[in-house]
Amino acid sequence: MRNLIVFLITVLLSNSFLGAQEIRNPNTTIFWDTSVSMKDRDLEKELDVLGKLFQRTPDQEVQLVLFNIETEERSYQIKGGNWESLRKDLLAITYDGANHYAILKGQAKHPNIYMFTDGNGVFEKDYPELPAKSYLINSSPNRDEEFLKRSALINRYRLMDFAAILPENIGSLKKVQSSGKNLVRGKVYVDNQPTPDVVIAVKGISGGTRSVVDGSFSIEANPGDSLLISSRSNNTYKVVAVEDTDQMNVFLEGNVFTLDEVTLIEKRQEEETSMVTTAYGKENAEKLGYAAQSIDENEINPIQTDVSQSVINKFSNVNLGNTEDISRATMRSNTSILGNNYSLVVIDGVPQRQSDSSKGASVSGQQVFDYINPDNIASISVLKGYAATNKYGSIGANGVILITSKGAAAANQTGEPRDLARLTDNIYDEEQAVVGSRSAFRKTLELSNSTEEAYTAYLKMRSKAEAEMEFFFDAADYFKTRDSQKAATITSGILELFPRDIKTMKAVSLALSELGYYLQVLAINEEIIEIDDKNVQAYLDLAVAYRRLGEYNKALQQLLALQENSAPPNLAVKPIAKTVNRELKNLVFKQKGELNLTGVPDNYLNNIKYNVRLVFEWNDPEAEFNLQFVNPQKRYFNWEHNSISNAERMKDEILNRYTSEEFEFYGEGVQGQWILNATYLNHINMTNQVPFVLKCTIYQNFGYPDQKSEEIVVVFNSRQETKQLKTLLVN
Repeated sequence: MRNLIVFLITVLLSNSFLGAQEIRNPNTTIFWDTSVSMKDRDLEKELDVLGKLFQRTPDQEVQLVLFNIETEERSYQIKGGNWESLRKDLLAITYDGANHYAILKGQAKHPNIYMFTDGNGVFEKDYPELPAKSYLINSSPNRDEEFLKRSALINRYRLMDFAAILPENIGSLKKVQSSGKNLVRGKVYVDNQPTPDVVIAVKGISGGTRSVVDGSFSIEANPGDSLLISSRSNNTYKVVAVEDTDQMNVFLEGNVFTLDEVTLIEKRQEEETSMVTTAYGKENAEKLGYAAQSIDENEINPIQTDVSQSVINKFSNVNLGNTEDISRATMRSNTSILGNNYSLVVIDGVPQRQSDSSKGASVSGQQVFDYINPDNIASISVLKGYAATNKYGSIGANGVILITSKGAAAANQTGEPRDLARLTDNIYDEEQAVVGSRSAFRKTLELSNSTEEAYTAYLKMRSKAEAEMEFFFDAADYFKTRDSQKAATITSGILELFPRDIKTMKAVSLALSELGYYLQVLAINEEIIEIDDKNVQAYLDLAVAYRRLGEYNKALQQLLALQENSAPPNLAVKPIAKTVNRELKNLVFKQKGELNLTGVPDNYLNNIKYNVRLVFEWNDPEAEFNLQFVNPQKRYFNWEHNSISNAERMKDEILNRYTSEEFEFYGEGVQGQWILNATYLNHINMTNQVPFVLKCTIYQNFGYPDQKSEEIVVVFNSRQETKQLKTLLVN
């Protein structure tokens, strides 16, 4: 009843407000919210407000600003109270997308300001910045009442909320008794799978809750409390401290048994030393007495699918010659005019047939090692001294390249040992490469004769498909090559129509990034950080968005803070450290003249150079997918992101809040046509309703003056769907 009285007083006074304002400058600015949530507004009530305005001031100029994530400005001359042209245009408006109040700053041209909006913004700190005594008017029943009241109170706006007198809204703000504790939300994984029916209780307090079908839970607790998380069916439990965060992810191992007593006999800890692989196994490099160098799997770039490329520029005084092939590697000066000067290649302790330099370019005299899979190599070592190679006799006199695979003697289905270092069945079949089907909705759009006809079809189908997020991503994908503004508007509407969880917000952010809407990308990632201040990926995406917007010094400071682990402290930066380092060096290289480099360490002043750098980012760490790289020889390498072959990686992403990986092509031998494919396999949470969204940023001639970049975003709506990202010509 109190709300009703307040509203009636507001309405009665509205005419007084209109009459009381000093009309030194009679002109008016109207901000008109055209976002999708405004489609149910009571238009007649709002038009009635304008009708009274033009009765009071019949001659004036009106600036109309239509806004969602973009603005459109129109101008009208009102004479003798005739505003029919403006009224007609307002009646014809289409409502779509989300709103963004920040873009309105400074746009008002006239002193009398009316904003018509329901307050359903998508960003926590996004408020309309208008002069005091501006009108804030709403007629939409599903408005954000708290937002409207708070905005009016803080900024001294005049609020007219017609929806307050609706029966369902009277008394809507009831005070809720609070226990004084925070609501902690989280997710429980047992053996890396989201698990329901796990008991979560605050230690020392009776009662508790259970995780639901997707493993999620919520419980009242404060930072410093301890949660006892247990599952009888999985034979496991764990005690975890409540963090000062809105989201906790807890991993447990199933079938954990407790030992009654453990006796520690001896513990020996050796000082970490630099170890290299030699002909006689791993040795301390400092005690060898001869030249030996090693690289491990972290320094081997698997996507080149050619082990020779993994050796180039990694070892001093190792020359692969014009062929760039390890079969023709030399480590010493050519000691023989007629004999063989090529080094020996040893794979898992087995010397391979050598190429022969004395036979020149004769194919019959040369060995080929293109069957070796770099992804299954544990280490590569180069032995140069005679003492290092004497195990192999005279054939090792020109140096030895030792290749150790990750599984040299794994058994195949017949029980026979097989060499996991060998590439098998990796010949690319173009006919079976892309798998997927178009939705019935997408087919309808593609039958349209024009973009406007397709948009009309989209609007007609929207009311029946509003519960399906795939519908909006599918529509945006259709429009992105035809009308990027419509694509961005449709994409942004997802934030108003669906719960704004992090994976949904990230999906929208990636899609808007491809379309160049970096201001909204910035706002979305700021919102993600508000929800989860440990989301390291969002901090990195902020820096990239600043760079794209031309705010280079902000980008620099953001990257330096990440590099120094001070934004905020204790952020898990290590998983994305390589990307941060490259972004930082490249920013300094490209924008040196526009940056304040005071205090920037010298090691960031030298850029890294690659033929191609690929940065992949996705919206959901629980999604299972493959990235496929096909080289110019039509051989492919798959990078797998799934709970079987890469379970620890997925667990690390969930715990440390990052969703990106990068690859690079460099050196001789990478030139030619490459194909980049992606396959969405599954989701470890079977109740997931958010589409899988993948972005690939392609930098060509990275670190060179003619560097250029391109963003490609694909959306997967069904499992086992394969899409081609790009056919890429590498020079």
